[in-house]
Amino acid sequence: MIDCINGFFMGDDAYSDMVDVARDLQLMFDKPSVYLHNLDINKLLLTGLEVDDTLFERNNEFASLECAYRRSVSGSSELAIIAGVSGTGKTTMANRLGKLIASNGGLFLSGKFDQMMQHAEPFSAVASAFNSYCGVLAREEEKERAKLVASKLLTALGSDLSYLVRVIPNVSQIIPESAIDIPPKHDDCVDAQQRLQYQLCQLVEAILSCSEGPLTLFMDDVQWADAASLSVIGHLLKTSRFMQGDQRVFFLGTCRDDEMSSDHSFWRMIEHVSSFGVKTTLITLKCMDNNSVTQVISNLLHLSPRLVGSLSDIVYHKTKGNPLFLSKMLLSLQREGLLKLSLARRRWEWDAEEIQTRKLPDDVAMFFVHSINTLPIDVKIALSVLSCFGASTSCEVVQAIETDLNMNLTQPLNRAITEGLLNKLHGRYCFCHDRIHEAAYSMIEEQDRCLHHMNYGLSLMNVSLTGGDNSLLFTAVTQLNLGGPSAVQDSERYHQIARFNLTAGKRAMEMSDFSLAFSFFDHGMTFLRKKHWRDQYDLSLELYNLAAKCALTIKDLTSLTVICHEVQINARDSEDTFITSFITFCALTYSMISESVEFGLQVLSEQLGIYIPRSISRDDTLELIAQTQSMLNTISEETLLNYHVLTDFKKVMAMKFLAKLETSVLQVNPSLLPLVTIKMVELTIDHGLSPMSAIGFAYFGGVIAELGDVRGGYRYTRLAKALLDKHPSNEIAGEVILQSAQIHAFIEPLRAVNEYRIQGQATAMAAGDVHSACLNKLMFTCPLLCYFHKLFLSVVFNKYDEMLLSAQKFFDLKMPSWHLLSSHAVHAFIGGLASFRIYRETKDSLWAQRGAQFKKRIATWKDQGCLWNFENKCFLLDAEDFYSNGNMELAQVAYDNAISSARQHNFQHEEALACELAANFYLNEGNQSVALKYFIKAHGTYFEWGAFAKVRTLYGYMEEMCGQDNPSVA
Repeated sequence: MIDCINGFFMGDDAYSDMVDVARDLQLMFDKPSVYLHNLDINKLLLTGLEVDDTLFERNNEFASLECAYRRSVSGSSELAIIAGVSGTGKTTMANRLGKLIASNGGLFLSGKFDQMMQHAEPFSAVASAFNSYCGVLAREEEKERAKLVASKLLTALGSDLSYLVRVIPNVSQIIPESAIDIPPKHDDCVDAQQRLQYQLCQLVEAILSCSEGPLTLFMDDVQWADAASLSVIGHLLKTSRFMQGDQRVFFLGTCRDDEMSSDHSFWRMIEHVSSFGVKTTLITLKCMDNNSVTQVISNLLHLSPRLVGSLSDIVYHKTKGNPLFLSKMLLSLQREGLLKLSLARRRWEWDAEEIQTRKLPDDVAMFFVHSINTLPIDVKIALSVLSCFGASTSCEVVQAIETDLNMNLTQPLNRAITEGLLNKLHGRYCFCHDRIHEAAYSMIEEQDRCLHHMNYGLSLMNVSLTGGDNSLLFTAVTQLNLGGPSAVQDSERYHQIARFNLTAGKRAMEMSDFSLAFSFFDHGMTFLRKKHWRDQYDLSLELYNLAAKCALTIKDLTSLTVICHEVQINARDSEDTFITSFITFCALTYSMISESVEFGLQVLSEQLGIYIPRSISRDDTLELIAQTQSMLNTISEETLLNYHVLTDFKKVMAMKFLAKLETSVLQVNPSLLPLVTIKMVELTIDHGLSPMSAIGFAYFGGVIAELGDVRGGYRYTRLAKALLDKHPSNEIAGEVILQSAQIHAFIEPLRAVNEYRIQGQATAMAAGDVHSACLNKLMFTCPLLCYFHKLFLSVVFNKYDEMLLSAQKFFDLKMPSWHLLSSHAVHAFIGGLASFRIYRETKDSLWAQRGAQFKKRIATWKDQGCLWNFENKCFLLDAEDFYSNGNMELAQVAYDNAISSARQHNFQHEEALACELAANFYLNEGNQSVALKYFIKAHGTYFEWGAFAKVRTLYGYMEEMCGQDNPSVA
């Protein structure tokens, strides 16, 4: 074949087979833009080879990712993970999806975990994603949307919004300044990390409610994710399924799966959320094979695969098909003149033999090291300095290092930008790829790295302490910790750095990142020298106490045990052990509740001077309760509300122990509940009000109500609420509302009580008190819930055999209680109905007695408490009692009264149940036509209530009773 333009033989480029001719012609037909493309030589001479990410199409994998996204936003709970070794195009594919999402009106928020600096700033990756979006909302064109988001956030979080601002600063740009300036009413909470998770979910709901499309949260490099961030992501995935309306959240992550073990915390998080119905799509990107590499180079150079074979073979051999390595190698070959444009032939040319003989790096890491080594010395130094701060660094840090250490960094870094090694975005220098960062860091001799980190940390420390910038403080202390004690060259620095870690840890706690805070405290302890308990006692005690608190929050019980033991053996007096003793007590309540009760009682007795007997007779307990009531009757509520505040540290800790014991003894040894409660009331009266006092009065109200004085119990729970309003405490608010609402349900209409419980749930969630929040939502605190649930269903579905079995188990296992719960009303009502039914079947007087006892309790609550809540229940139990004892006329009147009262007071489910029981009564009396009317009425009421399983059951029963053609049934 002859080159017609230049008039010489083509040599190796010539066709040797018509099959090749046909193949190339087909390629020209299929892809004319590639193979019939006329190269713009003038442009290429200026720009050089342009390696585009679109070359590595990955269309099949992208289609799977897109399908997962569309399933998720259409209602399925799903997330996607793109896995693969470094350089396979994971981030590129994720950003490709981001462009698609944005073009369709969705939100695409992205953040990146950093291997080196992940522990330098709380929730850095997750926070940066939302921080960037809040920055977008602050722009003028998004002003109206920002107002809507701000309004919803203020409604949901109020002054507690300031905690969210600490983690996501740009939230302050969309919230009125006056609202941010209002400090929270109280800075206590049960679990600050749970609080942040709740607040983040509120932020997501606010964003979604003002957005036209779904929200995608993309996290890059999750193999380096910290535990706190994974906890937040997991919580968001679990709760997003229950967000209002059609709001949807899709999570997308990328990871180097070859650097993750099977028990990596990220995989454990995925396994955990899967138990909540969240599905996972795993997309694995592998390196390309030889044919794929040939096709990529063919498309790039606009030459047929037949012509680029010699080049692609060499490139594949060197890069092993890694897309990142491949693209960088091709650009390097062009820069070195080994791949160049032929002006005469108007195409790319190369010398395969010359390329083969060149000594090229065999992996991508060495390739980047080689590339950096070709740069001027000042650029190499600047890159190595920058690499010590992770994959990205703020310009502020670079300027601080320049000034304090008198280094020239800015100009060399700008040169690195022109070389394609760095980007400068939003005030930050970013390495273009993790591998470039790793290559720059590897240029520092391993034995010198700690000293570099220490010097940079000390340099930044001077700036951060004067400026008050949290981000700069965290960066500085992280550098000091990366240096470690071995890099300290001045003995005076050890305790100074320990204090720096103490300061950083406190700031991290304020921002609700207890994992990061624990890391700072832990590092701070490593900088303490021998005999630090003697020479630096206050510093040591504070570091250890705060580390113990963080270990408890992050559930690191091994570290907690070691830290608490260290305090116990080195404390100068018993008061210095109170905090770690309380933390140990809290830890035991999570896993060994019986042991926690014993431990709490022991500490109260031996260290705090509060003795509570392990057992006591009922008569003695009643006497103590009567004495306490008599004492309280001499003090007016106004006087108590204006009592002086408890300041004695020992008594404050005693109240905290007692308050924590309330919940534990309720489950383990209920007979101790009145004793613990009375001690809290006595301490309040004798020594003053503490935030825990409200818990004592709430539980005392429950005890009094259980003894039959519901009104008296209601008075004390109202007092507990007033104390909480007077001395607000997020830490106990959820529990006080929970316990108070139990008694309010016997006095106030249930709708009002439910509103109070909803308030309790929101308050508890805002404080991170998930336990109280759940109980406020469920409105059930019965440990026998399983058997009672079966009993309830057997009564509603009229299944006698199951009713008998469940009732026997429920009554056999039911423990005596010293505390009245709202669930007791439901137990008494359903228990009474079941007892009368079983009595009619068995004629066993024990069941008649049980039914009468339950009926008496309901009547007492009706007379002492709220007619609204109990009148219809009394009528229905009367009807069942009359029916069981043969008083048929009285039964008929009582059934009608029960139906009328339930309808009047909006208890639709109990109206339907009363209709059905009345129908069964008339059916057993042989009055089928009247029974059918009540069955039809029950059927309609169940339908209105939404109990469709019951509707179907009743309909089938009526068909069987009367026949399908019966006009009455129709």
